[in-house]
Formats: sequence, C-alpha cells, structure tokens
Amino acid sequence: MKSKRSRKRKPSPGVALQQAAFEFLREKYGTQELFSLGQFQSAAGFTGGSMGTYMSKQFRDLVIEVSPDRYRVSLAFRRYATWPKFRDNVVTQNRILTHEYSGSSYENVVMFEFFMPLRNEELLRFALDGLFFKDSIKFRLLTMAEKELKQQFPKQSEETEDEYFERICSWLGDRFVGYSISPVSGRFRVGELKMRAEALSQEATSPDRYLADETTAAVRFIFPCKGKPPDQGTPLLGGYEEALRKEAASIRWFFNQLFVQGILEVVNGEDEIWLLESGMQNQLHIFKAKD
Repeated sequence: MKSKRSRKRKPSPGVALQQAAFEFLREKYGTQELFSLGQFQSAAGFTGGSMGTYMSKQFRDLVIEVSPDRYRVSLAFRRYATWPKFRDNVVTQNRILTHEYSGSSYENVVMFEFFMPLRNEELLRFALDGLFFKDSIKFRLLTMAEKELKQQFPKQSEETEDEYFERICSWLGDRFVGYSISPVSGRFRVGELKMRAEALSQEATSPDRYLADETTAAVRFIFPCKGKPPDQGTPLLGGYEEALRKEAASIRWFFNQLFVQGILEVVNGEDEIWLLESGMQNQLHIFKAKD
C-alpha cells in the first residue's frame, strides 16, 4: 500500500494577496522607508479597482500619508507584526485599529497624593470605588450639612432638589473620574532619634525596630481646573482667575468630603496618614490618630 503524502494547501488567491501586502508592510515598517501606492499595489498584486477598497477598509490605520503619494507604515503596525495577528485583526475584520487624538492643555491643576501602608490597599480601593457610582455619591451628599453644601455649590432658584443633586453629580462626574495606586518602597524611623549604638542595642535586645521597612501605597488624584466653578457656566474673561480659584476651592472641599473622610473611616490603626497637595497650591496635610 502506498503511503499518502500530506500536501500543503496553497492559500486562496485572496489570502495570497493579503500575505503579500503583509510582507510589504512589514518590510517598510522595518526600514521606515517611504513608498507610493503604486509600489504597494504592485508588491501586493492588487488590481487597480480593488486598491482603493483595501486602503479604505483594511489599511487606512496602518498607512500614513506623509506628502502627496508618499506614505509610511504607522508604528501601530507593531501590534500586528506577525501574519496570524495581521490576518485575525486586519484582514478579517473591518474595524478601527488606531485613533486620532486632539490635544488639550491645562495650566491649572489640583493634585492630591495619599501615602499610607500598602496593607490598606484593599480597603482603600473599596472605599474609593464606591464613590464612582451616582447612588453612592448622592447618599454621601445627603449626609453633608445642607448649609455648607449649598455654600459650596449654590442652588439655583428654579431647581428642584432632584435637579440640584443631579447637577452636583454631573459637575463631580466631569472631574472625579479616576485615581492611580502605585507601591513605593520606603524605610522609616520608629520612635525618637537615637545614637547608632543605642539603636543597635535596642534592636538586639527587644522586638521593637528602630528602622522599619514598609511598602507604601501612593494614591494619586489629578483634577484639571477649567475655570468653571459650580455657580458659574462660562466665566467672563475678566473673572477667569477668580473662577479658577473658586473651582479649585470647590474641588478641595468635595475631595475632602467625599474621598478624605471616606478613607479615614475605613483605614484604621495607622498613626499618621499623609496627604500631599500640589498644583495651584502646595500643602502637606497630616492626619494623626488621636490618643
């Protein structure tokens, strides 16, 4: 009986064209050499009529026009630099592979950073994540002193209570959108300053450490200031600086009410919690446990 040899199947004509296009793009990505659509079409074997279709549906995000009929391969090609990834993400799907971005800059920001032992991270996330939901924020707003709340966020005469709280949530939602947590390794002195010999003697004869290594969780919040405090829509040009100051003050107040107080409620057993404020003003806030 004759053994049957397995034959490698040739790719279909359409797949062969796509593989040729892939090889061309991979080569040009490696060299970053400019090319014309005619060169691309010739290397891939596309017919004249199909070239425009392929460019508009599949390659539009991977090929960037530098000057008239001079193109380069986008750096985004790196994500699809193997044939399986190219085939599965570029060839078989008509989707946006990259996005265009519009830039904006804010000269005025308010930034807060919490510093506390990393063992509190789980409780910290629980407390903070709960405040990214409208119902949780509304609950906290209802527990605040009404006079102070309306002083910070004036109620409009025609507003109902529901409309008022919806407006506060909208203002907060536009600014309080996220935070980041990063671990920071540190070393701290425990207790009073001592001579080296005394400190070494203490560590040798008692369980109390003089220098303690501790991983700290640094929790960062960044708030761009747009010059639109709660009691103002688009500020008048002449009052822009005052509008920025009032907006920053409102951010600080709400941050303290919603975030700081929430963190202090769930974090327990720490002697001190540090909060560093920077940006429009620089301050270090230290919360010490009462005896």
